[in-house]
Amino acid sequence: MSSEKNSKKTRLLKHDGSRTLGDPELVFKTFMECLTEGDHEAAVEVLAGGLRHMNKSQLAKRHRIPRRTAYNLLSKKSSPGLDLVAKVCHAIKLESARR
Repeated sequence: MSSEKNSKKTRLLKHDGSRTLGDPELVFKTFMECLTEGDHEAAVEVLAGGLRHMNKSQLAKRHRIPRRTAYNLLSKKSSPGLDLVAKVCHAIKLESARR
C-alpha cells in the first residue's frame, strides 16, 4: 500500500438524529421505504426512533396507543404485531399532518 492512501483519514460527519427522527413525515417515508426494500428490522428501528421523539402521553391520548405499548416497541426485544405497527404508522402520519 502506498503511504498516500494511509495518510488520508475518513472524517465522520456530525449528525443530529433529533432533526430527522423528530420529523414525522420523514420517519413515515423512511419506514415505508424500509418495508418496500424488505428490511423489516430497519423498519422497526425507524419506527422506534420516531417514537422516541414523540410525547408518549400525547400519543396515548390522541391515538389510543397505550404508553406502555409505545415503550415496549422501543425495546430491542420487541416484535410488534401488524395491528400495532399500523396504529403507530397512522399516528406518525397524523402527527406529520399537524405540522
